Amino acid sequence: MIAQGLLSGPRGRRFLLGFAQGSEWAKTAGRGELPLRRAVFHTSYRIEVGRGRSISVLSSEPYQGPRYDVADVVAALPGVPLAEPTDDLLVDALKGSVDAAMYWQEPDGDDLLCAIPAVRDGLARVADHLAGAPLLERWAGPMDPADQRSLVWEAQRYRQGTVDLRRWRSDALSSERRALKDRPARADANVSGNWWSCPPHELRRSTGSASDGLPLGVHLIEDALGWTEADATRLRIDPKARVLEIASADDWARLCRDHPLDVTASRRHDWYRATGRDGAWVVPDWCAVAERYDGVHLTIACYLEAATTAIPVDGDRASVIAGCDPDSTWWLNDSVVTPEGIERLRIEGD
Repeated sequence: MIAQGLLSGPRGRRFLLGFAQGSEWAKTAGRGELPLRRAVFHTSYRIEVGRGRSISVLSSEPYQGPRYDVADVVAALPGVPLAEPTDDLLVDALKGSVDAAMYWQEPDGDDLLCAIPAVRDGLARVADHLAGAPLLERWAGPMDPADQRSLVWEAQRYRQGTVDLRRWRSDALSSERRALKDRPARADANVSGNWWSCPPHELRRSTGSASDGLPLGVHLIEDALGWTEADATRLRIDPKARVLEIASADDWARLCRDHPLDVTASRRHDWYRATGRDGAWVVPDWCAVAERYDGVHLTIACYLEAATTAIPVDGDRASVIAGCDPDSTWWLNDSVVTPEGIERLRIEGD
């Protein structure tokens, strides 16, 4: 089940490719031949250029790279010696996939490469290798109420806490009306705007811990802006808190069916580029969700399965898990969490 979920979505396949490349690097200590890494690099570049993207390779001379293609990637995958799935390797591969998630443009060359059936088939060996890893089992599990810390980055110190979700819904509806009036109806028009589907950014959000002791959220940030300082606050969760677990694409679809908010006009152009789908779009009405739940937790397994995809909801409607960092719990009702100490974090180096 875990292996199939990893292969079914762009983020999961990118994670598998990242683990294979990380294994190749680890086995050679970064020295010697790296056939998979080289084949992926050059093939991904040619995929990007072949579809008309403007992309450069830094070189002292005009790029005349080796003539790798998809067949070379397919040939390299079976020969990669897969490393033991340590927490460090798994989190590094996950971080690479999260870093590459985009909802405002077409998939990049690596995502397109991983979606090619022959490459996907080659990644199945990696998925099977990882299927029994204890960390992946935890990634599929619910939020741990005994291990939750919220992060407030240096540029966000005015944020997080109680939000008037009724006003948020009113603003979202106003944005949708403006988009319906002002934006082109054609899905392929060159315009952009709101692309996220997560709850309001000002809400308190928490995450569990990574094996290095840091909050996992330090490593997993979509559309990261290079922040290096954060305050991490340990939280005590009310045992009676009602937390909704989003553990699969079906869970997200059900949430959207139960509490739909139409965002077709405001999301159409970005999500068409990201998924290739043209149709009606909805996101969860977080104001309505807050009437039933205090918090909403997105599992890492669900993220790897479903993020960056068009998730069917019903009829002509679909949704996208966008802007939702994996393992995040958004607290729609801030009264169920109690801060219990702040730690200042500084991220140094790469």
